[in-house]
Amino acid sequence: MKKSFRCLPVGNLPYTTDKAATKMMVKLFENIPFLANLPDASPDENLLRRTLMNTPGVFIQEKKVIFDNDAPNLKSKLVALDAAFNSPTEENLEQFKFETFFLPKYYQIIERIKPAETVINLIGPFTLSQRLMNNEGTQLLADKYYRKVVIQSICVKALWIINKIKKLSPETRPLIILEEPLLYKIGDIKRENEDVTRDVIINMFSKVISKIHEYEGLVGIQCFEKCDWKIPIDSGVDLISFDAYNNPNNLNIMPEKINEYLVRGGRINWAIVPVMNETIVKSLSVEYIYDRFIKTIEGLIVAGTSEKLTYNRATISIQGDINSLPLIFAEKALIVANQVSKRIPVKS
Repeated sequence: MKKSFRCLPVGNLPYTTDKAATKMMVKLFENIPFLANLPDASPDENLLRRTLMNTPGVFIQEKKVIFDNDAPNLKSKLVALDAAFNSPTEENLEQFKFETFFLPKYYQIIERIKPAETVINLIGPFTLSQRLMNNEGTQLLADKYYRKVVIQSICVKALWIINKIKKLSPETRPLIILEEPLLYKIGDIKRENEDVTRDVIINMFSKVISKIHEYEGLVGIQCFEKCDWKIPIDSGVDLISFDAYNNPNNLNIMPEKINEYLVRGGRINWAIVPVMNETIVKSLSVEYIYDRFIKTIEGLIVAGTSEKLTYNRATISIQGDINSLPLIFAEKALIVANQVSKRIPVKS
């Protein structure tokens, strides 16, 4: 069993073959292999499709998700979805599985390495509910019926892959990262629709998190926009992943809440390696990013969090997708993140 990780895998990767992705995975992410998303290897490769594949009544139009109330056999399929959620046997879950380009290689890696933890990314319930519309183009976040479909769809995908991983490596703990790129919009949405309250959003997160916890999974929430992290923390999440390069002070305004979160075992991923463009990646050095990380993390400690917990529960990552970068620079960003993570001080 491998030791725990300090470098979190993040973003779409630039590889066009599973062999190249596997080579990188084993080299840099042996302690935390992940189900890589490789859009350059397969035109259908994206997390929205991964999360919603085989969901009853749902079809995807670019980044919009349409729920068709007139879809064939919708009622019986929703009954099956409910059964898979409430009784996640292998047979029930298999109806709602997803397929990705890298999945066969991923299984081989898990079986061979048997890591302590592994990462699987899905789209989170808030962002998914923002993209879910009916045939008339009306968003459906405020409707309990549609929220249930979103919650169950995410959960059955997570439970299906957790079951697959546990068969290959029973001691491996799957970490389901819920990507929430629209989390920053919560304030605007609450102002526009009084039915979408803070409690509604926390309840949505909590249902997904508690279900995954029930089946030995961990849950992270990732957003690289400036947002209110109290909501994911109050929902019981195990890891938060934020853009520590562009929004370094995002957590400093609530040190007491962050400290409580760290005390109960929560982890923070500092996405501090910038990947916005080729020019900025070209200029990166391990020393620069390490110094920037130390100054950023010390800012949170000065604000009032425990030095020991803030350092010891920290991980490092790049700040987003790198599949649009030339391969040499994409790999440089990954290597810098990996090397900086190895220098994170351990406090006693």
